[in-house]
Amino acid sequence: MVRNYQRKTQRPSSDRRLRVAFTRREQIDTEKIAEVLIRVALREAGIASPIGQAGDQLRALLSSER
Repeated sequence: MVRNYQRKTQRPSSDRRLRVAFTRREQIDTEKIAEVLIRVALREAGIASPIGQAGDQLRALLSSER
C-alpha cells in the first residue's frame, strides 16, 4: 500500500483559461452541456460576475445545509 504520494509531473493550475471548441452536430448532448455549464459555474463561484453569482447559488443548492 502506498503511504506517501508525490506528483511526478506538473499539472496545469485549475485557474487556467477556459478553452471552448465548437463542433456542429445534428443532435445536442444536453447532459454533457449541462455538466460543462455546472463545472464552469462552480469554478467561478465567489467571483463578482454573473457566472460567479450563478456558481454561488448552485453551490448553495448543492450544500447539505438546506
